[in-house]
Amino acid sequence: MKYLHIYFLSAALLFSFDLNASKYEKESASDLYKKATKQLKEEDYKSALKTLKKYTKSKKKDADGWTLLAFTNRKLKNYSEAESLYAKALNLDPDNKIAIEYQGELFVELGRMEEANANLAKLRALCPNSCEELEMLEEYISGNKTKSW
Repeated sequence: MKYLHIYFLSAALLFSFDLNASKYEKESASDLYKKATKQLKEEDYKSALKTLKKYTKSKKKDADGWTLLAFTNRKLKNYSEAESLYAKALNLDPDNKIAIEYQGELFVELGRMEEANANLAKLRALCPNSCEELEMLEEYISGNKTKSW
Protein backbone atom coordinates (compact mmCIF):
# COMPACT_ATOMS: atom_id res chain seq x y z
CA MET A 1 0.00 0.00 0.00
CA LYS A 2 2.89 2.34 0.81
CA TYR A 3 4.28 1.95 -2.71
CA LEU A 4 0.87 2.54 -4.26
CA HIS A 5 0.61 5.86 -2.35
CA ILE A 6 4.04 6.93 -3.63
CA TYR A 7 3.04 6.00 -7.17
CA PHE A 8 -0.13 8.12 -7.02
CA LEU A 9 1.75 11.01 -5.41
CA SER A 10 4.38 10.87 -8.16
CA ALA A 11 1.70 10.73 -10.84
CA ALA A 12 -0.12 13.68 -9.24
CA LEU A 13 3.08 15.73 -9.15
CA LEU A 14 3.83 14.96 -12.78
CA PHE A 15 0.28 15.86 -13.75
CA SER A 16 0.45 19.15 -11.87
CA PHE A 17 3.71 20.05 -13.65
CA ASP A 18 2.00 19.42 -16.99
CA LEU A 19 -0.86 21.72 -16.03
CA ASN A 20 1.52 24.51 -15.02
CA ALA A 21 3.92 24.04 -17.92
CA SER A 22 1.86 26.31 -20.18
CA LYS A 23 2.70 29.26 -17.90
CA TYR A 24 6.35 28.85 -18.77
CA GLU A 25 6.08 28.19 -22.50
CA LYS A 26 7.65 30.76 -24.77
CA GLU A 27 5.38 33.33 -26.35
CA SER A 28 4.94 32.89 -30.08
CA ALA A 29 6.59 35.38 -32.39
CA SER A 30 3.15 36.64 -33.38
CA ASP A 31 2.20 37.20 -29.74
CA LEU A 32 5.48 39.01 -29.08
CA TYR A 33 4.93 41.31 -32.07
CA LYS A 34 1.39 42.16 -30.96
CA LYS A 35 2.58 42.74 -27.40
CA ALA A 36 5.39 45.02 -28.60
CA THR A 37 3.14 47.14 -30.80
CA LYS A 38 0.73 47.56 -27.89
CA GLN A 39 3.61 48.60 -25.63
CA LEU A 40 4.80 51.09 -28.24
CA LYS A 41 1.34 52.62 -28.60
CA GLU A 42 1.31 53.02 -24.82
CA GLU A 43 4.82 54.55 -25.04
CA ASP A 44 6.15 51.85 -22.69
CA TYR A 45 9.50 51.77 -24.44
CA LYS A 46 11.41 49.85 -21.77
CA SER A 47 8.95 46.96 -21.92
CA ALA A 48 8.82 47.14 -25.72
CA LEU A 49 12.61 46.92 -25.82
CA LYS A 50 12.57 43.62 -23.90
CA THR A 51 9.74 42.23 -26.00
CA LEU A 52 11.33 43.22 -29.31
CA LYS A 53 14.68 41.73 -28.31
CA LYS A 54 12.88 38.41 -27.82
CA TYR A 55 10.99 38.87 -31.08
CA THR A 56 14.07 39.64 -33.18
CA LYS A 57 15.91 36.74 -31.58
CA SER A 58 13.21 34.42 -32.92
CA LYS A 59 12.67 36.25 -36.24
CA LYS A 60 16.18 37.26 -37.29
CA LYS A 61 15.20 38.06 -40.89
CA ASP A 62 12.19 40.27 -40.17
CA ALA A 63 13.15 43.81 -41.19
CA ASP A 64 10.03 45.22 -39.53
CA GLY A 65 11.02 43.71 -36.18
CA TRP A 66 14.50 45.25 -36.42
CA THR A 67 12.91 48.56 -37.44
CA LEU A 68 10.70 48.57 -34.35
CA LEU A 69 13.64 47.61 -32.15
CA ALA A 70 15.61 50.51 -33.65
CA PHE A 71 12.65 52.87 -33.16
CA THR A 72 12.39 51.81 -29.52
CA ASN A 73 16.09 52.40 -28.95
CA ARG A 74 15.75 55.83 -30.56
CA LYS A 75 12.88 56.71 -28.24
CA LEU A 76 15.09 55.65 -25.31
CA LYS A 77 17.85 57.89 -26.72
CA ASN A 78 20.11 54.91 -27.44
CA TYR A 79 21.04 56.58 -30.72
CA SER A 80 24.10 54.51 -31.59
CA GLU A 81 22.17 51.26 -31.10
CA ALA A 82 19.20 52.64 -33.07
CA GLU A 83 21.45 53.61 -35.97
CA SER A 84 22.98 50.13 -36.08
CA LEU A 85 19.56 48.47 -35.95
CA TYR A 86 18.09 50.64 -38.73
CA ALA A 87 21.10 49.65 -40.86
CA LYS A 88 20.39 45.99 -40.08
CA ALA A 89 16.71 46.38 -41.07
CA LEU A 90 17.66 48.13 -44.30
CA ASN A 91 20.27 45.50 -45.07
CA LEU A 92 17.47 42.90 -44.91
CA ASP A 93 15.03 45.06 -46.89
CA PRO A 94 16.62 48.09 -48.59
CA ASP A 95 13.23 49.42 -49.72
CA ASN A 96 11.54 49.22 -46.31
CA LYS A 97 9.77 52.57 -46.31
CA ILE A 98 9.12 52.59 -42.57
CA ALA A 99 12.77 51.90 -41.79
CA ILE A 100 13.85 54.64 -44.22
CA GLU A 101 11.43 57.12 -42.64
CA TYR A 102 12.37 56.31 -39.04
CA GLN A 103 16.08 56.34 -39.86
CA GLY A 104 15.53 59.77 -41.43
CA GLU A 105 13.90 60.91 -38.18
CA LEU A 106 16.95 59.65 -36.29
CA PHE A 107 19.19 61.70 -38.58
CA VAL A 108 17.06 64.80 -37.87
CA GLU A 109 17.35 64.20 -34.13
CA LEU A 110 21.12 63.91 -34.50
CA GLY A 111 21.31 67.08 -36.60
CA ARG A 112 22.45 65.13 -39.69
CA MET A 113 20.15 66.89 -42.13
CA GLU A 114 22.01 65.86 -45.27
CA GLU A 115 21.42 62.18 -44.42
CA ALA A 116 17.79 62.88 -43.46
CA ASN A 117 17.27 64.54 -46.84
CA ALA A 118 18.93 61.56 -48.56
CA ASN A 119 16.31 59.32 -46.90
CA LEU A 120 13.63 61.72 -48.09
CA ALA A 121 14.98 61.38 -51.64
CA LYS A 122 14.85 57.55 -51.32
CA LEU A 123 11.22 57.78 -50.24
CA ARG A 124 10.42 60.09 -53.16
CA ALA A 125 11.88 57.47 -55.51
CA LEU A 126 9.89 54.67 -53.81
CA CYS A 127 6.70 56.73 -53.65
CA PRO A 128 6.45 58.80 -56.85
CA ASN A 129 2.79 59.58 -56.08
CA SER A 130 3.51 60.12 -52.37
CA CYS A 131 2.99 57.78 -49.44
CA GLU A 132 2.48 58.09 -45.71
CA GLU A 133 6.16 57.53 -44.88
CA LEU A 134 7.27 60.25 -47.31
CA GLU A 135 4.75 62.73 -45.90
CA MET A 136 5.70 61.90 -42.31
CA LEU A 137 9.43 62.38 -42.93
CA GLU A 138 8.76 65.65 -44.78
CA GLU A 139 6.80 66.86 -41.73
CA TYR A 140 9.52 65.68 -39.35
CA ILE A 141 12.24 67.46 -41.30
CA SER A 142 10.17 70.65 -41.44
CA GLY A 143 9.54 70.45 -37.69
CA ASN A 144 5.77 70.02 -37.99
CA LYS A 145 5.65 66.41 -36.82
CA THR A 146 5.63 65.92 -33.09
CA LYS A 147 4.80 62.23 -32.58
CA SER A 148 6.14 59.38 -34.65
CA TRP A 149 4.08 56.46 -33.39
